[in-house]
Amino acid sequence: MPSFTYKAVTTIGQDVAGELEAADRRSALRELVTRGLNVVEVTDKPARGSLLGPSGPTRIRVRPRQLAVLTRQLAIALQAGLPLMTALDVIGRELEQPSAKELLADLARRVQQGASLSDALGEHPRVFEPMYQRLVRVGETGGMLDEVLDQLADMLERRIELRERVKTAAIYPTIVLLLGIASVAVIVTFIVPRILASLGTSPAMMPWPTRVLMFASDVVFGYWWALLGGAAAAVAAWRQGVLRGPGRRWYDGVKLRVPILGRLIRQLESARFARSLGMLARGGVAITESMPVVRDALQNTLIREAIQQLGESIKSGESITAPLQRTGLFPPLLVQMVRVGENTGRLDEMLLRSAAVHEGQARVT
Repeated sequence: MPSFTYKAVTTIGQDVAGELEAADRRSALRELVTRGLNVVEVTDKPARGSLLGPSGPTRIRVRPRQLAVLTRQLAIALQAGLPLMTALDVIGRELEQPSAKELLADLARRVQQGASLSDALGEHPRVFEPMYQRLVRVGETGGMLDEVLDQLADMLERRIELRERVKTAAIYPTIVLLLGIASVAVIVTFIVPRILASLGTSPAMMPWPTRVLMFASDVVFGYWWALLGGAAAAVAAWRQGVLRGPGRRWYDGVKLRVPILGRLIRQLESARFARSLGMLARGGVAITESMPVVRDALQNTLIREAIQQLGESIKSGESITAPLQRTGLFPPLLVQMVRVGENTGRLDEMLLRSAAVHEGQARVT
């Protein structure tokens, strides 16, 4: 069915814009009038260049930093007393990124049609993770949507800060490693053959390390194209078989056993676990309902499996502390703070404090 974009004015004088599907332009006008809108303009939506697929907005992508900015802006607008529709419209007008602008327009259209904001977010699973949707639903139910969005913006900003710190810390060793590889390749390919040719000595008379170096030089110089092809094939096989395939569990386990990297991963995952569960608990979501959402927020396969088992243990009647300790994957400090939170009835507060502690430790690491 064709899609149309429109601009209209509500009965209270508010400018709105969006899109809808209709059989033709006349049907689109009739639908808008039925909604009580004074139509200003209705145009055919271009089929090409749009981010919306035939089955819905599945192709819209928004960068994490842009999502954090949008969440913060929406929280500020609601705290200022603006209605949700007005806030979405005002923020959407100020955006320059096409994908973010179309995302806000689609959310506004769905909300205007009667859907809740959490339901509208659910149509964009690539942008809004399940925890984001769940917390927004909690905020809508409890009448504290502005507070929930403010907390979500804090969480997204902290997550981005940690990710950027890790990337920044990895820049220097990555450059050194690449320079080392390039230097070895130049030496073996160009320098060593010239030095050996100038010596005029028979290869049989040279020591075995030198003969190995000569053989490596001949292989690199004569079959560089095969080596590049093999390297590309190895990278593709690694991505499909390990990063995205059945080897992911083994790879995640190896990373946890690496001395420094393993500690960093545990700290980051502990921070994600504590902050996600703490925010859900503060919003009034039951622990048993929170576990699947928290599991989806984690990245390491082994830790995700541990959270799955943790949720099953809680459903069977256990407290959260004992099965959390049995996993052996979380720092003792997190376990102790969870125990204190359970005993004092302040689990959400202890979890959020623990998240702040582990985020700080991850920065240091």
